[in-house]
Amino acid sequence: MQSALPRVRRLAGGFWELTHQTLMMVGLFVVAGGAYLYFQPQAMSTLDRGLTQWVLARKTAADALQALAQKPADALLPAAQAAATPTDTPRQTAWTAALTPQQRAVSTWLARRYSIAPNAMAQLVSAAWVVGRQEKLDPLLILAVMAVESSFNPFAASSMGATGLMQVMAGVHSDKFAAFGGPQASIDPLANMRVGALVLKDAINRSGSVRAGLRAYVGATNDATEGGYADKVLAEQAQLQRIAGGRQPLTAAAKSAETGVPTPAAQKPASLT
Repeated sequence: MQSALPRVRRLAGGFWELTHQTLMMVGLFVVAGGAYLYFQPQAMSTLDRGLTQWVLARKTAADALQALAQKPADALLPAAQAAATPTDTPRQTAWTAALTPQQRAVSTWLARRYSIAPNAMAQLVSAAWVVGRQEKLDPLLILAVMAVESSFNPFAASSMGATGLMQVMAGVHSDKFAAFGGPQASIDPLANMRVGALVLKDAINRSGSVRAGLRAYVGATNDATEGGYADKVLAEQAQLQRIAGGRQPLTAAAKSAETGVPTPAAQKPASLT
């Protein structure tokens, strides 16, 4: 026991010395930064102006996203109230109650499958219907892309720099994020969905079909680089259409028995009502 004391003391002394030097370095950086800003007032002015502009842009973005988030809830609330039954539990949130039966079925299934809070998933599903209506895209296709791209993780990031729910390249599409405060808004779920839907719509319009558009969306140049991405998204879309239509989801065995290509009927856009 006594032989271990000198070792403990040496370790404690080394830790203290390391901490002391680290604090000294931090102090030097703070002093140097303060001196630079003091002797360079234009730098301070530029920093202050940049921060002010960023705060104002984020406030504008927050207001726009809040309006987008509230719009579907307000619009769908009467239908949801009319569809409510005595079996609705007290734990049901306002967002879940504001969904149509079709949307609620999709939201509930996705929340369970991807272990997402029901209220958060309800907001995403509701927003997908609004964005889909605005961009004339199947909302279930938007949700399918999010499922495949990020599993509904708004902070997901790829090695190539794609971020957010729909894995959008914020630097490449910085112009589209400008209305939401800039590329840093790419991790904002609603901003990412809105921009991702725009990018997907452009890809489909340029390519001439949903399948080709998905290939363009993921940046695939051939089958090898795509890696079955389009089939995965279309299969997820078809699964969601089954759920929205009140049918049971396909089991893993049933999926493997299928060709992997949705039927023409499954590719029709869901109702945007």
